[in-house]
Amino acid sequence: MTKFANIVLLLIMALSMEVLAQRNNELDFAGIPFGSSRETVIEEVMKMGYEPYGQMGKGERVVLPMFRFGELPVQVSFIFNANDKFYAFEIRTGKVEDSRRFKAIEAAEYMSEQFTLKYGKAAQDPMVNETNLAEGRNNYQEWYGVKLLNAFTAIIKKGGKYFVLGYVEHRTLMKEAAVQKKGKEKAAPQPVF
Repeated sequence: MTKFANIVLLLIMALSMEVLAQRNNELDFAGIPFGSSRETVIEEVMKMGYEPYGQMGKGERVVLPMFRFGELPVQVSFIFNANDKFYAFEIRTGKVEDSRRFKAIEAAEYMSEQFTLKYGKAAQDPMVNETNLAEGRNNYQEWYGVKLLNAFTAIIKKGGKYFVLGYVEHRTLMKEAAVQKKGKEKAAPQPVF
């Protein structure tokens, strides 16, 4: 091979590695990769200086009641599948009264900007504004750029109050069936009396 061909090959490989690294970066939350065990998530969250709660039983969420999502103070929930692997996260803002619903719109805009930085351009322009907010979930934007993820932001109106929800889930891990542990089944213990 000529020197020119070698240089071109190296450039192509370098660009491929960069794209792969960027794609893998999309499959995490704050450096915690999807598929991590509950213990790993708790450990990484504590390394960041946060104290999670709801961390005990299988199937329960690990919740950070206060997390700095850039400029936005939010609650983050890590959600686990049947195998206790991290497969989704949910970001929620605090609730605001009807008179301050513009704050919910601003929070949705900010959260959507952050999702766009991480996941690429949204599938559509924002679908709601201050005048068309209905009771329930009002989808704000959705992202389809990352094939393995479902991602959206929404403004929720509940009981005259508004909050913003950001949700990202890993499709493959969400559908993962529970792994049965192999080994001898012990007979149910019998009372001694």
